[in-house]
Amino acid sequence: MKEVKIYAVVVTYNAMPWLERCMGSLRDSSTPVIPIVVDNGSTDDTAAFIRTHFPDVVLLPQSANLGFGQGNNVGLRYALQHEATHVLLLNQDAWISPNMLEMLLTLDDGRSLLSPIHLTGEGDAVDANFLRNAIQRSEEYERYQNAPQDTIARYSTYEINAACWLLPRVILEQVGGFSPLFFHYAEDTDYLQRLHYHGYKVYFVSGTYCYHDRAHVAPKLPTKQSIYQNLVLRAVDINYSPFRCWLHELRYGLAVRHTAYRTGRWLDIRYYYQARMALCRKTSAIRANRRMIQTTGPHWLI
Repeated sequence: MKEVKIYAVVVTYNAMPWLERCMGSLRDSSTPVIPIVVDNGSTDDTAAFIRTHFPDVVLLPQSANLGFGQGNNVGLRYALQHEATHVLLLNQDAWISPNMLEMLLTLDDGRSLLSPIHLTGEGDAVDANFLRNAIQRSEEYERYQNAPQDTIARYSTYEINAACWLLPRVILEQVGGFSPLFFHYAEDTDYLQRLHYHGYKVYFVSGTYCYHDRAHVAPKLPTKQSIYQNLVLRAVDINYSPFRCWLHELRYGLAVRHTAYRTGRWLDIRYYYQARMALCRKTSAIRANRRMIQTTGPHWLI
């Protein structure tokens, strides 16, 4: 196997319920990994616990909550500056199997995002979000269904949430980091849109696992936030022209209003128009964002 230098970036905010499992799994990995913790101003004992129990971790404390994307950018920047060949993005509420990195690297082509099968925190089922978005929407779903589940094999897909991504250096250098247009949630979807635009692939790998404890997460985002994020995602998608993006925004607006009329959730219509106004105020930033991400480079990481 070629020589690799893997950094794992974990963005934390009041992460005490998961730190032992998350950081312990990196310590116990059969493939050596250098953990970076970017702490977004936790008000619990997260930073102190890491210093005491995981002194080898690179701890980068922040004075304020930067959000998921920008917190990851701090860690990604550090990893690139310290000659990383790969970076593992791992949620604070997730942990990996001991041989996960070893298995992923056997299928690494140096140009693709790889992710294991995401199980629930209990490990007794595939995470519902991962099953729906990564597995069932894969163009290779039938091949996956017909293969033994313990076989180490990769399957092309479009979307995998960023709870556990293994990124080769070239993707970071060519696609960059996370967009500052997103604070928390949807930044990984935006990143995948950009990754596909620049011709890179996304694969999930069967036969190896991470565990994602999502029991503490609300089943749905607040409607107001969800509507705004959906509009921004459509506005910045460089796989489509600005006109096509505008049409997608309008179509989404019709869907919101139709659902509101059908269910009597009239407040959603108000939220939609508030989101449209907020989006209009960001027109210049969105245009600048689109111009930047159509080019290759380590955007937001230098």
